[in-house]
Amino acid sequence: MRKLITVFATVIAVLALTASAALAVAPTSITRNGGLHFVGSPDLTVSRTATEASLTATGEVAGAGPTATATLSATAIATRGCINRGSRDQEPSGLQRSFSTVTGSETFQTRSGRGTFSVTTDPVNVEGFTCPDGMTEILVSVTFTDITLTITSQTGTTTAFYADITV
Repeated sequence: MRKLITVFATVIAVLALTASAALAVAPTSITRNGGLHFVGSPDLTVSRTATEASLTATGEVAGAGPTATATLSATAIATRGCINRGSRDQEPSGLQRSFSTVTGSETFQTRSGRGTFSVTTDPVNVEGFTCPDGMTEILVSVTFTDITLTITSQTGTTTAFYADITV
């Protein structure tokens, strides 16, 4: 029975590491100048799998000219590690931390000054991180800090700021 419970726990841990997780977050504050403004509140979604994580911001603006540009940026603090799939112990080893800036940008058309956007940052992933033979690279955690969504158009700028997120 104990062996069955251990196998079941290992399967659950592997599934949890490979499943995609998404978390939606509202901004902590918004600034603007000019007539450009958000319609409602823009949403920030964090997506994560065992090997990568990224941010996506979606929303709607009004008071824009014929086009606008959405830019999403953050600092990513990633912890990567190795898992020996043949072992009962699924604790990551060989942990390494790295810092990077992730960004994404999208220019979108508006109609009568109103338009929707969806912009995604470059992913934080396990590329460039290598484990010894027989071990699998995983993304243990990512903390996104200084998360900023800026929309610019001919009529102004509006910026949403978000709290730090760890996934």
